[in-house]
Amino acid sequence: MSININRQAPQSNLNIDQNKAQKQGNASATDNTSKVNSNKDSVQLTSQAVSLNNMQKQTSSESQVDMKRVETLKAAILNGDYKINSEKLANNIGKFETDFNNAYSS
Repeated sequence: MSININRQAPQSNLNIDQNKAQKQGNASATDNTSKVNSNKDSVQLTSQAVSLNNMQKQTSSESQVDMKRVETLKAAILNGDYKINSEKLANNIGKFETDFNNAYSS
């Protein structure tokens, strides 16, 4: 007596193929939905962000170090001609500290 075990195989393969097709259809629908939604997305920058971006572009295009000034100061220090104005230095440090505290305490 023989047993036909192939009788169930086509039915189960059919179910697997149907599930694959359904998953692919769902994936395509999801892709199409995300494409439609992505076209509606937009970004608006605040005026502060635009200003920061402009400042960043400006500073990146400028030279960071004034080499002529550096060489002048080096020569003055080596010659002993460089004098520090301690009052002006103290005022500038105080102004920096005040500005820094105001900027980060808010």
